[in-house]
Amino acid sequence: MNHFTTLTEAMEGLRERGYTVDFAPAKDHLKATTDDNIKLRSDEFNVDEFHRFEGTSDPGDEMTLYAISATNGMKGVFVSAQGTYANEVSPELMAKFNVTHPNINTEGAVQPINPAAASQ
Repeated sequence: MNHFTTLTEAMEGLRERGYTVDFAPAKDHLKATTDDNIKLRSDEFNVDEFHRFEGTSDPGDEMTLYAISATNGMKGVFVSAQGTYANEVSPELMAKFNVTHPNINTEGAVQPINPAAASQ
């Protein structure tokens, strides 16, 4: 899997791999940002991989990009700012983005700093 430097680079890379729909949360489902009729409940999609990014000057600028595959074959992305949707969506929907599931590709996750390597 690629490690992306910027959110834009990651979105472009995922689009090249077929993740073409942009999703946004709406209470108990995700909706396509270009078509309000496309709605995915938590049992209708899976998170395939994710990539986290932090702002250069403010850790509060953290964003996570999720690559999503729907049971109907649709593929897209969901960008979540740190804590932005915490009070706006159902717990069932947000639980779907728990990135500890064994089937989620976590290679794009932020890795801990190796103190030995950092001092070289």
